[in-house]
Amino acid sequence: MPFVGRGVEDTVNPEHHTHRWPFELPGSKRRYAAPLLLALLAACNGQIGGPGQSTPPGSGSGSGGDRPGSAQAPEDVLASPFCQTPQPGASPLRRLSNYEYSNTLKDLFSGVSGVASTIDTVVATFPSEPESLGFRNNASFLTVGSLVAQKYLDAAEQISAVAAQAPGLVSCDPAALGELECASDFIRTFGARAYRRPLTEAEVQSYEERFTAGSDGHTFKDGIEWVVFSMLQSPNVLYRVELGQASTGDVTEPTPYEMASRLSYLIWQSQPDAELTRAAAADELGTPEQVEAQVRRMLADPRADRLLEYFDQWLDIDLLSGMTRDPAVYPDLVPRLPGLLQEETRTFVKSLFSSPSGSFDELFTAEYSFVNGALARHYGVDGVSGDGFVRVDMPGRSGVLTQGMMLTHDKATRTSIVRRGLKVRTDLLCAIVPAPPNDVKLDLEGLGEGLSQRERLELHRSEPSCAGCHAMMDPLGVVFESFDAVGRARTTDEEGRPVATSSDISLTRDADGPVANAAELGQRLAQSEQARACYVLQNFRFSHGRDETDADRCSMAALSVAFKESGYSLSELVVALTQTDAFRYRPVITPERP
Repeated sequence: MPFVGRGVEDTVNPEHHTHRWPFELPGSKRRYAAPLLLALLAACNGQIGGPGQSTPPGSGSGSGGDRPGSAQAPEDVLASPFCQTPQPGASPLRRLSNYEYSNTLKDLFSGVSGVASTIDTVVATFPSEPESLGFRNNASFLTVGSLVAQKYLDAAEQISAVAAQAPGLVSCDPAALGELECASDFIRTFGARAYRRPLTEAEVQSYEERFTAGSDGHTFKDGIEWVVFSMLQSPNVLYRVELGQASTGDVTEPTPYEMASRLSYLIWQSQPDAELTRAAAADELGTPEQVEAQVRRMLADPRADRLLEYFDQWLDIDLLSGMTRDPAVYPDLVPRLPGLLQEETRTFVKSLFSSPSGSFDELFTAEYSFVNGALARHYGVDGVSGDGFVRVDMPGRSGVLTQGMMLTHDKATRTSIVRRGLKVRTDLLCAIVPAPPNDVKLDLEGLGEGLSQRERLELHRSEPSCAGCHAMMDPLGVVFESFDAVGRARTTDEEGRPVATSSDISLTRDADGPVANAAELGQRLAQSEQARACYVLQNFRFSHGRDETDADRCSMAALSVAFKESGYSLSELVVALTQTDAFRYRPVITPERP
């Protein structure tokens, strides 16, 4: 398999491409939940997503056939007959990622004491999602097998037990209103927030029956606990269910409530707030202008910081927590260095993203960063103390290229030219690097005794079976050799040899040529149409939970044009995402035929 994203491209057994709950739920409370869950999951399997709506990663052909970008100008694509009618591409059924699940439940139980910490505890036990194309939210891979199902059940049991006993969950007084009447009011109000749409009368009745069964011989709170326990396992909570509005054609629009969820999960990685829900109820999410107004409101909200999850995964910030270094090679490192490096890049990206002028160019060329006292000592920066992160000039740096994103690919005792170059080639240029032959030696140790890593790789590339792949990686990785495996500037490598960073980049669409160091590479990438198109593609992949297909070429062209017209603003690209056919429409779901 070729190298893509942060590892070898994922492969999936087609037999596992089902959303299922393949076991019986033990215990009396679980027995009542099982019939609802199994029936709803059966409905989800093959119906809600619609036939042909789930697109495996790597199947896209790009905007016009050549990825990223197209030989045809985006303006010409948009003017083509194909783009004169909505072309939304696939809209697969999407299970919530672990991050979305955590945010959703915390927002759902906001103000209910003790629940947030319980959510953190249970989500920490969830298995990590499979990664595809550098992200962990691809719809094709977020399936529900036995382990995931068990974790959802355990989470529902623990969360419902805490929530039912906490003040603030139920707003009415069962003694004054009557227990069933109060429970019914709770089911309608809490259920509408949990389902992200009003419940049908049949759904209300079903949950009333669960309340009655749970409270019979017990207490009102016991009945509420049963309701919450059952509701948290519903596919309407665990999935982003979309059926679309009724249509006689092949394309339709999401319902207002579905559009509200599309917006909230794009920007806040969570459920809609009260204003989005109100706008959906008033049918005020149907025009591009109405959608844009909501997006700008949402980007100004503190919850927009959750969009950093995209940068965490794209830039590998989330992997820094697992960084380990040999203390014999890197002695006296500041305590909790991985966390400091994470915060550095997050603060830097947030500063760009919070301003319309924060641009793609600055992302790769900024000669400044953000440090606190401890990280300033690590870098040798004077004049900074305390825990707060502040902006400091750092000449020779090049935005995120010289921050933590490269360090996750290094080894415990040295930098990795190959892995650093692979990161640039796959995730910043969206190129596919072929996998090495089965019989090739992957370890450089012992190759060219007494040579530097750069020299050993040059020797390695003299082998014809190695040259093709390493020509795509090594020249890019070499330019970062002036930064060691803990992110500090250096002039000699781990063995005390002088480092050389000059290189000659090749095999790109428009960034070939000699570069002296990482800063020059940053300048080259900042002006590269291939790198810009890759950034647009990466945003599309993350926001839609899938790869692009040929059907998305109108949406990709529209994003390219909007990105350019905005001066390559990072935040304006998010606004543009909500104006595309892929976001504003969806294919009509047709029932599976026997």
